[in-house]
Amino acid sequence: MAKNRNHVTGQEYDNLFRIPVGIDVAHHEVHEGDTYSVVATDAVAASTDTVQIYLLAPAVADRQKRMHLVLNHMGSGAHTLVVTEGITFTSGGAAYVPINRRRDSANTTATQAARVGGDGLAGGVLVYAGGTIIWSEAMGSGKAAGGQSRGTEEWILAPNTGYIFEVISGATSTSIGISATWYEHTDI
Repeated sequence: MAKNRNHVTGQEYDNLFRIPVGIDVAHHEVHEGDTYSVVATDAVAASTDTVQIYLLAPAVADRQKRMHLVLNHMGSGAHTLVVTEGITFTSGGAAYVPINRRRDSANTTATQAARVGGDGLAGGVLVYAGGTIIWSEAMGSGKAAGGQSRGTEEWILAPNTGYIFEVISGATSTSIGISATWYEHTDI
């Protein structure tokens, strides 16, 4: 079937509904090579064990590069997601180079620091001071193995601010994990 295209603008249209075909901004940022991910998992966490991600958002600039972030967390049993803002990182965990979601892109993240940590992970638990819990979400033990919860609304992180994203196991022998995916968009 031939594509339905406006011959003046070149805009492609859906053949059934005659509406413009487009992609959302987040998808566009993947195409541009400005979307990154960090992940931390523990396959056999004990009760109260954690997996954590630390991110330090880009410093303040004249044209601010902002992190638009979406979290995914999972647990084969009861677990809690906690987001803490305004922390000062002290020690622990391991440095993590965020993965560019466009695999052939040479772009690098403007994020100042990324680390992963937790019980049973290399480098151990992330140690930090201060901060305010801005989100806490408990998931019950009724979640099936491999189940996950996805925050479909993005967070726009404050410039030059440290964040800890952590999943805390609520049961023994629980598989837990967390991923943070963000795109970096410069203010106009």
